[in-house]
This record gives sequence, C-alpha cells and structure tokens, in this order.
Amino acid sequence: MTEWRALTDDEVTDLATRLRSLEWSWQVADGPGLADGFGWRVVLSEPDWVMLDTGFGMGSGEIRGRDDKAVAIEVRVTEFADDSDRARTRDAFAAMTDALTGALGEPTARIPGEFPQIRWAGTESTLVLQDMAVSVLLTLVSNAELADDDHKAELEEPGLL
Repeated sequence: MTEWRALTDDEVTDLATRLRSLEWSWQVADGPGLADGFGWRVVLSEPDWVMLDTGFGMGSGEIRGRDDKAVAIEVRVTEFADDSDRARTRDAFAAMTDALTGALGEPTARIPGEFPQIRWAGTESTLVLQDMAVSVLLTLVSNAELADDDHKAELEEPGLL
C-alpha cells in the first residue's frame, strides 16, 4: 500500500503565494505557457479549458474559462482519499489553512458547510482553499466568477430555486 500524499506546508504556501501574485494575460490560450512555468503538464487544451497534471495525476488541475478568458486556475493539493477515510482531507485542510494563514494573513472569509472554504480576497481574484471531502483544492478564481458561483449557491438554498 502506498502512502497518501498531500503538499507540505512549504509547498502549499509557495504555490499559494505564486498564484496570488500571478500576473498573466488570463487568456485560456496562454494556459499551456502558464502551466509550463509552474512545472505542470498539459493533458488537454481546448478553447475554454486546459486539463493539467499538477503532480497528482491526470486532471489534478485545470484552467477554466469562458469566451477564451480564464476565470479560474484550480489545483488539487492532495491525492484522493477514499470515502471511508474522510479524516485525511479534513486534517490536510486544517493544516493547510493554518499554513496559509501564517503566510498570507487572516482569511477574508471562512465558509462552513459540506465543502468548507477558506478565502483570501484580492482586488481582481480570490485564492480559495476548499475541502471537497475526497481531496483538497487550491483555486485562484476571478472575483466576478466567484460572485457568480456564490449567487448560484444562494439560489440552490431550499425554497429559492
């Protein structure tokens, strides 16, 4: 049996710092160049989506876009845990939250729920750490896209849709 892997505190803070300070075109077509700069492998590139291998296998990262414009860079920062071992992702999420808070300062939002999120908002984009139950994701998302996602989530509340 192989050991379950997650980025170390240093690795996740380095990645978060690099993503947060990223200056690039936000064009999906430039995604392969961005991936190369991070040492990621492009698995598939389409006009509004680039699938990446960021070190945790095929599809462990992606650049999502709309109308050729990138709206999010998503990176899995843990391997998948099986459903019976939910504690692994919870523990990794908590440790990464502590490491990122130490490096980036207090989060601007803590969103509880089935898939909790910790957010560090910037002027144009927000860094989001999210526990997806089977893995942990680190995403740099445009503030406009995040606002749309939040609005959709509000509409999904019971009785609103």
